[in-house]
Amino acid sequence: MVNDRGASFSYSAAGTNTLTQVDAGPITLHQISISHQGGSVGYLQVYNNGTADAGAGTPDFTIAVNSGTAAAGTPTLMVQRDIVYGAYGRQLDGGLSYLWAVGATGTVAHGVNAIVDITYRGTATYT
Repeated sequence: MVNDRGASFSYSAAGTNTLTQVDAGPITLHQISISHQGGSVGYLQVYNNGTADAGAGTPDFTIAVNSGTAAAGTPTLMVQRDIVYGAYGRQLDGGLSYLWAVGATGTVAHGVNAIVDITYRGTATYT
């Protein structure tokens, strides 16, 4: 059997309340890395579906990424958050889409760009 798709992608996210569609089919998520240089905490909302519809409902899970600010509130460093699911990964049967937002839920887009790196493998196989 040959796995028909697997990938590691980088995305730039900000300024829209439309979900970013990564894959519409079932996938196994292995790693997500998020970084940004903003003055406020950002939340990567991850949805177990492959749609770009902002009405997709409640995120399957959310990853908080702290701000990169000094005491005065001026961005001083790039903050990063790495989530690794290991060899078996995390199964998302509905596909994968995400939103970079100001809250853990809701569709208010974060105003500061983030870099989102996602490593996953599709589950469709050929024999």
